[in-house]
Amino acid sequence: MSEFFDEKIEVEMAGDFPRPVRFTWRGEVHEVAAILAEHVDTGFGMLPPRSRKWYTRRHRRYYTVMDSAGVVFDMYLDYADRKNKTWWLIKRVMRNEVA
Repeated sequence: MSEFFDEKIEVEMAGDFPRPVRFTWRGEVHEVAAILAEHVDTGFGMLPPRSRKWYTRRHRRYYTVMDSAGVVFDMYLDYADRKNKTWWLIKRVMRNEVA
């Protein structure tokens, strides 16, 4: 079972490359111990075919991370607006769901 959140979070990255090192969620700092998975999404989501243009594509980088306490989280960086990149916490994954 997972807990779905979809909340904006603050993330400290490793240099200029968007890899999370630590993040703050609900006032609590989580140190990233491991990045378990990573992928980029530049698709169109649920947009109807007539609305699919190059400028309507998503620009997201998804991560599955484990914090120093062993808790696994799914998060993504939305960088469609290059001037205002935002990080989002999607869910906390229960231990028995981790592959």
